Amino acid sequence: MMDGEWQAILTRYGRDVTLYSPQYPEGTTLRAMVQPVLERTGEQQVPSPLGMRREDRFLYLGPKEAALQAGESQVVCQDGTYEVQSAHLVGDHHWWAILRPRDKESL
Repeated sequence: MMDGEWQAILTRYGRDVTLYSPQYPEGTTLRAMVQPVLERTGEQQVPSPLGMRREDRFLYLGPKEAALQAGESQVVCQDGTYEVQSAHLVGDHHWWAILRPRDKESL
């Protein structure tokens, strides 16, 4: 996929997010897609000593210019603040990442 096509997809289907990372310590606003990762059961729950707890995960697709680093980057959007759990540059086109809500206890 060409860079121009990918930017068109982000412009049309993405939303404004603010990225905080070592590259952007003051934050930068960009267009990205952030969507829930759905489990086969439809719920994101894992067992814990106190019963089942939510373990929400979100998929991030964003521009290649804004690098993400697991454990060091955060994404803020209208739904809340998310920490980058894992991130990978896909080809030379875009970043693919798994996000988790920053404050898991408030879910």
